[in-house]
Amino acid sequence: MTQLVIRTHRPVRFAIGVILVSMVTAIGTWLFLDEAHWSVIRARFRAGTEQQRLWSANKDLEVDNATLRERVIALERIASVDKQTETFLQKEIRELQDEVFLLKGELAFYRGIMEAADQTKGLNIHSIYVRRLAQANKYLLKLVLTHVANEEADAAGVMSITIEGLQNGALRQLALNEVSADAMPDLAFKFRNFKRFDASMQLPGGFVPQRVFVGLQLNDEKRSKINKVFDWPVTAN
Repeated sequence: MTQLVIRTHRPVRFAIGVILVSMVTAIGTWLFLDEAHWSVIRARFRAGTEQQRLWSANKDLEVDNATLRERVIALERIASVDKQTETFLQKEIRELQDEVFLLKGELAFYRGIMEAADQTKGLNIHSIYVRRLAQANKYLLKLVLTHVANEEADAAGVMSITIEGLQNGALRQLALNEVSADAMPDLAFKFRNFKRFDASMQLPGGFVPQRVFVGLQLNDEKRSKINKVFDWPVTAN
């Protein structure tokens, strides 16, 4: 015998159930999507903050780098000035040493003259002093004339100076007025006891000086001419 089952049909409850399930699903989906959205926002915010921090650090580094560059430039300038000062001082020291050396040479030269003057009477020509100058083939020649006499009288006359040497293998003589680097030298003299003479000479290229001839002709024709020959100083080459 077949049993008949009677069930109550409740469409409203079913609809409410469907709605509730849909709402739960929707809320879950929204929460999931919202969490992902906020994660992206938080990640972007963190990235922006990190970018801002890096940008700020980069600006600080740029400022530090500029400061360091300025310090390097300042130090380079100081080093350059110090080097220039050192070079200048070294040059001054060398020049002073050269000057002291030359003064010592001249002092010895004049000391020898004074000693010789005590032993020589009358008019005399003492050893010459020749020094090479900075310019090529240019020299400074110095000599001293002395006059030791019992009477109070001047020695007056004219002097001649000739440089002898080799040029292109041939012997050649050059008068002082031919090689004078200054104005025409005044070779006339008149002095009582002591006279210093100096002249700058510009010798021709290829000319190798060997000797210097010095002559003194007094105005008194009764007095014979005084001649002396000096070897060219090795120190002048």
